[in-house]
Amino acid sequence: MYNFVCCLLSNLVLLAVVRLVCWFIRAMRPDLTPHGTRVFVGMMALACVFDAALTFLVFADAGGPWTIYHPVNAFFARAVAYMLAVTVALILVRRAARRGTREPGKHGTLTIETSPYSKSTLPM
Repeated sequence: MYNFVCCLLSNLVLLAVVRLVCWFIRAMRPDLTPHGTRVFVGMMALACVFDAALTFLVFADAGGPWTIYHPVNAFFARAVAYMLAVTVALILVRRAARRGTREPGKHGTLTIETSPYSKSTLPM
């Protein structure tokens, strides 16, 4: 359980760092639009593949003190932590997308002109 919690916390910290770096990149260079969640999901997929390779190809056959850690059980705990972090990232993106569509004045909203003299508009 301790390994699961540590892996999950490190993955969530990595999610925050990746999203922050992508936000800084977008702020400095508006022509670049990296999507932090997609980068994070790709990193987690790559980490899970490398973790599986190390667990099943290297540590599964290692003898001696490694036999007490049960590599298969440890891998599945880490894999669940990877998937849970990816799920949290996707939920955050979905909530941000919903909140973004509810804000008035966004592009694509319908506005009507209320007065041709004052150039005032009313969002619908």
